[in-house]
Amino acid sequence: MTWHIIGILVFVVIYNIWRYYHEDDSDDYGPNIEPEPKNNEVNGSCMEETISTRQLALRTIENIGSEPKYDEAGRIQFEYQGIVFVMEADNECLFVNLIWPWCHSFSKFDIDEFARVRQVVNEVNLHESVSVVYTISDSDDVALHIKKHFLLVPQIPDVEEYLKLILNSFFRTARMLELEIEKCRMQECEQQV
Repeated sequence: MTWHIIGILVFVVIYNIWRYYHEDDSDDYGPNIEPEPKNNEVNGSCMEETISTRQLALRTIENIGSEPKYDEAGRIQFEYQGIVFVMEADNECLFVNLIWPWCHSFSKFDIDEFARVRQVVNEVNLHESVSVVYTISDSDDVALHIKKHFLLVPQIPDVEEYLKLILNSFFRTARMLELEIEKCRMQECEQQV
């Protein structure tokens, strides 16, 4: 048994020595190092990599046809298809938070509606790529907000379409919330009859 182990170890050592002396000079698996640009040349990929997350967010929002504004907390607000969205973009982080505030609301005194919404929100959070949260406001309303945390970097191809896809997932989720809440109402009515 020990001779087998010694034999395997000798084989591994001899193979690595042979590989070390017979390797090609071309390193196909090494990093791709671009040559240094000359004095007056500008490297385009370097320019894209240096854009901050907040600048990229602002540029992308403008490119999809919306006008970005800042709210009192310093977050980016913009309107897309008639809905106001809030984006939290920080230059120190490559991820942003996108929020659709107040996509649905109801009275906090409506216990039946609260139970329906809680059930639907839990289901949506299990199956969708966005998160739905609810908060209670000072005006005795419960508000639903849709939120997504996602990567926003210049290396994403066609970043405008990427943002539109994420925004469309918000609309899909809001529509599903409304439909599922209505289904719960209908099921309760059928059970009472």
